[in-house]
Amino acid sequence: MQMRVTLVLMGAIPCKGYGGIERQVDWLATDLVRLGHHVAVVAAPGSSHPLCEVRHASTEAEVRAAIPADTQIVHTHSWPIDFHIPTLTTLREILPSLPDMPNRSFLSANHARVYGRKTFVYNGFPVDEYRLSPSKNRNLLFLAGIARSSKGLSRAVHLAKVFDFQLDIAGGSRWKLLGRSQARRDRVFLRSLGRRYRFHGIVDGDVKLRLLGEARAFLNPIAWEEPFGNAPVEAMLCGTPVLTTPRGALPETVDADSGRFFETDDDFSNALQAVESLTPEQCRESAATRFPIRKTSLGYLELYTRILDGETLN
Repeated sequence: MQMRVTLVLMGAIPCKGYGGIERQVDWLATDLVRLGHHVAVVAAPGSSHPLCEVRHASTEAEVRAAIPADTQIVHTHSWPIDFHIPTLTTLREILPSLPDMPNRSFLSANHARVYGRKTFVYNGFPVDEYRLSPSKNRNLLFLAGIARSSKGLSRAVHLAKVFDFQLDIAGGSRWKLLGRSQARRDRVFLRSLGRRYRFHGIVDGDVKLRLLGEARAFLNPIAWEEPFGNAPVEAMLCGTPVLTTPRGALPETVDADSGRFFETDDDFSNALQAVESLTPEQCRESAATRFPIRKTSLGYLELYTRILDGETLN
């Protein structure tokens, strides 16, 4: 049965540079259309999509007005609004408190548990857009918002020095390290001087795929309850194993075929050695099997059906 779905987000699509939410919504819209559903997207001015009607909105009032009259269900990814029609709200971050709204979904089992809930759908990826690199270097790759202390750049810089490896760093301008208080206190700007550390800024497209694919391993020393972890999965899809702390959803997204966990420096030494036995094909197959966009689309369609049948989630 064809559904008429409206996807709502604050950002713009297609996404350029950093923007995990925007990419997920863009990919979801594409796959829902391919499954035969009618999809409209309400997004920031400048947005477009080749397969969907796109309406622009930048305020709550504009969002409400932009919902097509024949929409059966709204799936919002960033605006916690009561649309007075069947609505699914996917929370894509960690908030200090959860707005009192029904029909919430989360990005992982751990993400849902943080709020005492159970309903989640993993993020999905267009697997064919990721490729194995023809060659590997000996560098590790850090790719995240570099000035966000919870992402762990300070720890990554420490590990690179202690274990004597080259570290490629992407996810923002190095000068941002001087503008955030925790990064300044950790002296990350000064500690990352030298040829061991190479900064790439915000990366996208072929540059991002090259860095992900060529790396010896993806270093993800997070210090927060990550709701999902898009970049580690993208690394796996490019055939690169993940070295990460077991925080948030990472124990759900990284398995024995795609990476190893560490907490102490001794743990890291063992994990770094262990990932040498993982092949690029293993890593890619693990992620491609578990996190294709089609599985995500079907997961959300099941939730849409339950809501339209009158069920209140959670």
